[in-house]
Amino acid sequence: MALISKDSGGSGSFEPVPEGTHIARCITVVDIGFQETPWGSKEKVYLGFEVPDVRVEWKDKDGADHEGPAIIGSRYTNSINEKAILGQHLVSWRGKQFTDDERQGFDLFNVLGAPCMLSVTHNTKGDRTYANITGIMRLPQGMTAPEIEGELIGYTPNDPAMIGNLTKLPEWLQKLCKEGYGAAADSLGQPGLVTDVAPAKHMDPEAAPPSEYFDDDIPF
Repeated sequence: MALISKDSGGSGSFEPVPEGTHIARCITVVDIGFQETPWGSKEKVYLGFEVPDVRVEWKDKDGADHEGPAIIGSRYTNSINEKAILGQHLVSWRGKQFTDDERQGFDLFNVLGAPCMLSVTHNTKGDRTYANITGIMRLPQGMTAPEIEGELIGYTPNDPAMIGNLTKLPEWLQKLCKEGYGAAADSLGQPGLVTDVAPAKHMDPEAAPPSEYFDDDIPF
């Protein structure tokens, strides 16, 4: 996997993905379980995106040089409620609202490999600048995304077929997965499903940026 540029976590030195809009594809969907937040324990997921127009160089653990697309990702509360950031981002990405049936349980692994436009902004904490995904939108009509250069990875401990994918994830993300499963793991639902569960009222996000010029093909 390429060098990770992310909203939080991890370690090492990297240049964040530049601010603005970028063509991308979703290459990672990870169930990271229940994570502690200032508002208590929340069920979280992580989405990672390959950004082909931003190239990075890195060395692997054996010292070999590599070059490839940057990766940016974000953690979300596992909800497709209209007030949840994940729900807003998925609606603008799809270009349509969820049906009543989908709101009972949408398989988040459907987004693996799907193309999109990412809206990226920066924030600075101390001497570090972080790139944040503030919107996910459909590609404009007639625009195509480059083919994926890395590997599509989906992970949830609830699916035996995906257990082996844990070791393919960066170490910081593996750590989050392991931290996310304690006693709270017993309350998890079906693998990969996000439902229409509202976040706490004080967590209501601002509306996601609107998307225009959609074609007729829904990406998922």
